[in-house]
Amino acid sequence: MEHSFVLDIKNKIQTNRHIKEDMANVCYAIIDYVSIKPSQKNHLSFLDLYRVSPKVDEDIFYDAVFYLTRKHINVLVQEFEALDLYGSFTQVPDREQILEDMRNEEFFNPFSGKPLTEEEFGQEILTYFTPSPCFMEMFND
Repeated sequence: MEHSFVLDIKNKIQTNRHIKEDMANVCYAIIDYVSIKPSQKNHLSFLDLYRVSPKVDEDIFYDAVFYLTRKHINVLVQEFEALDLYGSFTQVPDREQILEDMRNEEFFNPFSGKPLTEEEFGQEILTYFTPSPCFMEMFND
C-alpha cells in the first residue's frame, strides 16, 4: 500500500493539466523508487534516476526530474559536488551560490575560486539529488 504522502504528490502531478502523460510516468517511477528506503538514497545521479524511469525523450526526463525539485512537489533536492583542492569530489557548501552563478552564466570552482568555462564547469561541478527533508520525514526506514 502506498504512503498517503506519495499518493498526495502523485495526485498533484495527475491533476496538473500542464504535465503530459510521459512526464507524469517518469515522475511516478522516480517517486516510487525514492520512497523505498529513502534514507539510503542520498546521492542520486541523473543516471540513477534514468535507470528507474520509463524510456522517454531526454528533455521530458530532465523536465520530470527538475519538476520533482519544485517546492510544491518537494520530492528531491538538487545538490552539487565539485572538485576540491585535493582532486576529490566534495559537496559544495553553498548550493544557492552555484544556482545563482549558473543563472548568471558565471562559472567558477567553489573551492579554488578559479574561473571556469561552461564546459569546464560541467566537468568540475556535478549535480546529484537527495530526497527532500520533507519527503524523508514521511518515512521511517
